[in-house]
Amino acid sequence: VEGWGPFDLVYGSTPPIGHACDHPPVWYLLQFHRILQYARPRPGSQQPFFWMFVDNLVLSQDDQTAATRFLEADPVTIQDVCGRAVRNTVHVWSNIPAVRSRHSALALCEELSLLAQDRQRTKPPAQGPAQLVKNCFLPLREYFKYFSTELTSSL
Repeated sequence: VEGWGPFDLVYGSTPPIGHACDHPPVWYLLQFHRILQYARPRPGSQQPFFWMFVDNLVLSQDDQTAATRFLEADPVTIQDVCGRAVRNTVHVWSNIPAVRSRHSALALCEELSLLAQDRQRTKPPAQGPAQLVKNCFLPLREYFKYFSTELTSSL
């Protein structure tokens, strides 16, 4: 990972509900955390660096607690709501400012558990997890454009 860097963004997620997996859901979190340790810029670096881990509601409550501890961030719940129906929900741990400013924890554990069970029984949601978190990345485009301009003008 260090040989491929430096990185501006590291993204990881658990597999969507209903997809076959060779590993338990917490494995994806632990691998993400391991990669994140190698990908982060060295202390004192001026390089911007962002990361995001998305749980497709497959982590247990204990795994979510571990994610909060390992990633040193509280999760945010992002929902796709159509009328009164919730069509898709994900938990997101991130250091991207847009995640904190535009979304907040919305649903209780019991409601999310029921939603996850419903998702397992029904067809895939109209909007996948990637679409839900896409808006969180949009502000980064301007951030990196500004950062690149500042870096170029200082040379």
